[in-house]
Amino acid sequence: MNATPKYPADRPITDADLLAALLPDSPAGAHPAAPAPAAQPTLDVAALLELARRQGALEAAVTAQATPAVPAVPQKSGPIVPRWAVGTAVASVGVGTGALLLGWALDLLAAGAAAVAAGITAAAPMLLVGAVVVAALLGRRKGGGAFEVTQTVTQTITQTVKGGGRR
Repeated sequence: MNATPKYPADRPITDADLLAALLPDSPAGAHPAAPAPAAQPTLDVAALLELARRQGALEAAVTAQATPAVPAVPQKSGPIVPRWAVGTAVASVGVGTGALLLGWALDLLAAGAAAVAAGITAAAPMLLVGAVVVAALLGRRKGGGAFEVTQTVTQTITQTVKGGGRR
């Protein structure tokens, strides 16, 4: 490739010219018989690699390709999870625990009230008898500790009536 145009500016490029440029006749190029210009120096790949090694460009390119684009250690380490997410999780655990403890306390209170009601129902006849005995003992002590004498008199009266005859 060179800087001088192959075709003059006033001549249009045809389809045949375009195909000849894109599809060469041989792998060597479209014009295999044309000799290489003598003004251009021939470059050797080994000489280019040696020149790059001496200038340090090859090692820099290899080092740049070997290092990953993402650093191995993050420069700024921050929390993996945002603070608001941690706060929300802690608050929800606290609310759930509070509701669980409140439900447990209400369950225990209901079980205790049911046990007291069952005990009162089972002991009602004995409590009634006990209340009658206590009332009788309290009613008996009205005298203030004095002796009370009760006397019972039983009398039998027999009356016989005799009558005379008829006159």
